[in-house]
Amino acid sequence: MEIKQTLNIPASYFYQKVIDSVLFDIRKQTGQTMTAAQLMNYAYDKSFGNNGKATIKVTQLIKDQSYHYETSSPRGTYQASYDIFANNADSIQVIYRESAKASGKLQQANDAFMGVIMGFMRKRGFKKMLKQIEKSYTE
Repeated sequence: MEIKQTLNIPASYFYQKVIDSVLFDIRKQTGQTMTAAQLMNYAYDKSFGNNGKATIKVTQLIKDQSYHYETSSPRGTYQASYDIFANNADSIQVIYRESAKASGKLQQANDAFMGVIMGFMRKRGFKKMLKQIEKSYTE
């Protein structure tokens, strides 16, 4: 899945919102308080509501430009990235990409089926979240 969205906010503001969310998740999952400077190549275990568990690893971190991570579990590997391109001082284009590689054939088939069904709703929800970040800048 790929989503491209133009937002009327500075790159630094959007990047900080993403990083704040990551740091909050790490603190919630591990109890560790970290800084953005400590995130590159950092990995931690995350528990999900359905008794699932995965390892999340930060794979790329460039201030005000990108945040990439990988989630690994017995079901497969999921990669996601936020790339930020400044149009000018108060406008950016965000490109969000995600991909998944399932561990087995049955999981691959299930992921493909669910991707078709859920893809539209997930894109819509993600775009709404981006617009909420934009709105928070003006408030």
